[in-house]
Amino acid sequence: MDSSAIGLALGPLGLYLLYMGKINLSRRPVLLNGNWDIFVLGIGLSGMIFIGPYPLLIPPAAMIRFGPFVGLLLAVLYGLCLILLASKLHPRLVIYNVTEQQLQPALTAAMHQLEWDHRWAGNVLTISNHEIQLEMDFFSPLKNITLRRTSALQSRYNWQRLELALRAELQLVAVEPNRIGKLLFWSGILILSGCGVWIIFNPSQFVYSIF
Repeated sequence: MDSSAIGLALGPLGLYLLYMGKINLSRRPVLLNGNWDIFVLGIGLSGMIFIGPYPLLIPPAAMIRFGPFVGLLLAVLYGLCLILLASKLHPRLVIYNVTEQQLQPALTAAMHQLEWDHRWAGNVLTISNHEIQLEMDFFSPLKNITLRRTSALQSRYNWQRLELALRAELQLVAVEPNRIGKLLFWSGILILSGCGVWIIFNPSQFVYSIF
């Protein structure tokens, strides 16, 4: 793999690390719904996918007919695949830079705000009359929690209502910045700086790699 391919592959990854670092350095918990979490991850991996497996899927006839625009068609296809994947996934919420002890009271306050009857069983929250049952799945290295469904039938509309109420409650929660955020942030800066230096010193090769 030449240097141009490496630069194009690592650029989106650098942006992803920069974004995740910023989230983890925040003094407030950051909530992302499952769809947006998939889109952000998909954008971060897009460079490696376009440089890696995607070129193998391009028929020679398409290269001849569409020329440089075949890359745009592949980008559209990739975006549609992300949308399809997000639509097929079950409802979930991802909260960054928070602990279980901080999230559980915020969830309970959101239930009171929505006037929903609920009950806790360990780390499982059940709201039976609104077709929601979720489990708190804590990932300690990044200090984030995923709220995922535990039953087959779930109301997407009520999940959206829960997301809005919980987002409002989390604005009242103060947290310490996650130390790993510095590693993610500066890793992103380092990768993007390297890509930027390469573009500055090899502009013609960069344009050729895109088109």
